[in-house]
Amino acid sequence: MPDSHASWWLAVGIAVWIATVPLLAGVTESPARAFGIILVWMAFPLFYAVKNKDFKGIGLTKNNLRDALAGMLVVSVAYSVIRNFLIMYVPSSSKYIAASALTVAELLKQGYFGSIAGPFSKLFPIMFFITFLAAISNELFYRGFFFTRLKQFVDWKIAVLISALLFGVYHYLNVGLSGFIMGVVVSIVSGWLMQRYNNVAAPALFHFLQYIVTILVFYYFVL
Repeated sequence: MPDSHASWWLAVGIAVWIATVPLLAGVTESPARAFGIILVWMAFPLFYAVKNKDFKGIGLTKNNLRDALAGMLVVSVAYSVIRNFLIMYVPSSSKYIAASALTVAELLKQGYFGSIAGPFSKLFPIMFFITFLAAISNELFYRGFFFTRLKQFVDWKIAVLISALLFGVYHYLNVGLSGFIMGVVVSIVSGWLMQRYNNVAAPALFHFLQYIVTILVFYYFVL
């Protein structure tokens, strides 16, 4: 049975999630607000790890790193091929699977990334950096912290689903139904990677790569 310590940390994590949820609406158009949420969601799991001397407990470990990276690459390629094939050749699917990648690509086409204006050569590195931090932050928070804590209370498959629904709500507030759908789908894949390798590098890099690829597909081939 989980002890009171595990229950307390899970409750604090839920409180952090609830406190940040109202800030999520329209976050795609506000890099400053997005960056603030990224920092909060990155800082909290790291605070837990430092406080409890438990970095492995949020998936920050060298264990299984080579296998995790290899598995992540295979999953990222397969996922990206399927998703972007649908986007390019089944246009009606975009309203369900575009999520925030479409919004970001549209802004970049217009010469903006949120309130930052400029050529693509300037905007892409900024977007790339924030997206990379966001992927690490999201996966530390939702998979490294939430999923790992939830597994102490329920079966790992249920823990995957709960963390996926929480992540889906985040994306629903940002970009609506397609954000919710893809947030849940990405989270289920990320949760499986976390369960398979117990290393947050796998879901974090999968999250980052599939998102960047989809933005580029929209930017160069769809818009």
